Amino acid sequence: MDNLIFVAAAIAVIIILILITGYVKAPTDTAVIISGLKKEPKYVIGRSSIKIPFLQRTDKLTLKMISVDVKTEESVPTNDYINVNIDSAVKVKVSMDPEKMKLAASNFLNKNEDYIRNSVVDVLQGNVREIIGQMKLEEIVQDRKKFADKVQENAAPDMAKMGLDIVSFNVQNVTDNGNVIENLGIDRVVS
Repeated sequence: MDNLIFVAAAIAVIIILILITGYVKAPTDTAVIISGLKKEPKYVIGRSSIKIPFLQRTDKLTLKMISVDVKTEESVPTNDYINVNIDSAVKVKVSMDPEKMKLAASNFLNKNEDYIRNSVVDVLQGNVREIIGQMKLEEIVQDRKKFADKVQENAAPDMAKMGLDIVSFNVQNVTDNGNVIENLGIDRVVS
């Protein structure tokens, strides 16, 4: 009888230790991914869970919105052959879609915001350059929203492959080396 009580007490202590050491709590801005025993990992966001010590591991994926400054490194010719530079502010975040989140986990697991930001800048710069080449200068200057929407639409498939969504894309500044934009403003005032 004493052996049975001892065994039951030992099992209770082991279960309590597993619960204490395996307790995982995830904030709402981070996905904690528990993997190891099952084929598919478990994503924990804004709640708590239990992992089995030594048999499962936890990894983190940031879900915070990340600000990215996207600038054209060199002047890019528009559709009407006027070289411009564009500076834009972009907000991106890991998609909450389960399939995209798996992609984001495979690309950015345990990575910091700077790593994600650097990965995104290259993709967005290429898309900005592509859209600049498709539009005329006057169109870009007068309808920045249309330009931003085109870039966002063009970049969305590339971002989806990384598991990210573009939350917002805003053009902050459009400049050119030959003062064409400034002269367009003067022409409008004189007419």
